Amino acid sequence: MLKLVQSLAFAAATVLGTAAMAEPVKVSIANFGDHPALVSIVTGFKTRMTELGYDEGDDIAYEYRHVNFDRTLVPQMLQLTEGDGPDLILTITTAVGQASMRGIHDDTIPIVFGGVVDPVVAGIVPGWENGSATHAGASMLPDMAAALSFVTQVVPGAKRIGTLYNPGEDNDITNIELIKEAAAEQGLEIVAVAVDNANDLPQRVQSFTGQVDAIYLIQSNVVQTSVPVVAQIAQRIKLPLFNSVYSDELKNELAGFHAINYERNGVHAADIADRILRGEKPGDIAVYVPDASDFISRVSPTGLAAVGLSVPEALKGSDWIIAE
Repeated sequence: MLKLVQSLAFAAATVLGTAAMAEPVKVSIANFGDHPALVSIVTGFKTRMTELGYDEGDDIAYEYRHVNFDRTLVPQMLQLTEGDGPDLILTITTAVGQASMRGIHDDTIPIVFGGVVDPVVAGIVPGWENGSATHAGASMLPDMAAALSFVTQVVPGAKRIGTLYNPGEDNDITNIELIKEAAAEQGLEIVAVAVDNANDLPQRVQSFTGQVDAIYLIQSNVVQTSVPVVAQIAQRIKLPLFNSVYSDELKNELAGFHAINYERNGVHAADIADRILRGEKPGDIAVYVPDASDFISRVSPTGLAAVGLSVPEALKGSDWIIAE
């Protein structure tokens, strides 16, 4: 009996020792740029992975890279990412997700995407119900009907809404189609101005003078990296500016936000990553589509005052109001 107990104790110690010596899961993160919103996807991902039992340093190790929004450097970043020999790759933004389809050659490495508006139009996955053989992830599909309803509640009587987009980005094209469709249903008109270079933004924003009642910015890389510039021009021409990305630093510069929660996008991407690491195939996992809980609505009394407006009586006392 003593020998049996000793044998069991030895076996248990061997198993525990093997588990303790096991290598942590390696996750490589490839981001388009270090914009705070995109970084919050990483934060949400890591936080959720910890909640799921992957303690950083013990159970999981991360390698993080970005290219400062320089598309020409993405192939090199992905080459380095694949060279890490990761168990899983997290790509952030449509540009990086699309490039990973060509840039990651080892099809045994699963890839989870975040920060993508429409992965189907982008060609990353074949449909909303299934991933591809290598890719699965969480989308940031906006609720444009809710966004426009929000804008018109903050600026009653607004009929023409301006927006900016990059015609060379699949994300932007999807956003424009969605916002025009939602506007038509609500009897609104969208004035969409194309911009593919951040240096052209001041002139493009200036073109809204006398043409629109408010501006709503979509999830566009070229625009979101220069929101402070857009805000300055919008204040100068006295137009209320709303954004689809929340920024605490800009809460007094804009009229308000109807924004996707980027950190929650990272949380949903982590849930999918966990499923894959536990054995599910990317192709069997549906794309995550945001629901109402994934959006933030905020109204800035200071931002409204900067363009000669105030919080409508109907919204006073609302949870949307940012405290001054």
